[in-house]
Amino acid sequence: MDDVLELISNTYTTDADGNQIPAGTPRTVFCQVSSVGRSEFYQAAQADMHPEYIFTLSNYKDYQGEKIAKYIDWLGVEHTLYITRAYRI
Repeated sequence: MDDVLELISNTYTTDADGNQIPAGTPRTVFCQVSSVGRSEFYQAAQADMHPEYIFTLSNYKDYQGEKIAKYIDWLGVEHTLYITRAYRI
């Protein structure tokens, strides 16, 4: 497990316009990153979803139901990701 992922807790604040803004505390976990397979990608696209990555955490107890994560890819670009599915393997 040589990649790092920031999981952000599920708390929100409301701005002056009434929009909910994630205000959770980030927590760093170690993971392994892989690409989404072709068939899974195209099946998700039919449901108007666009998965990019699969993250495998070093310990399943590291995930505590978070819905937002931040990941910096190998080019140094930071991605804010929405977790759509989590399961234990």
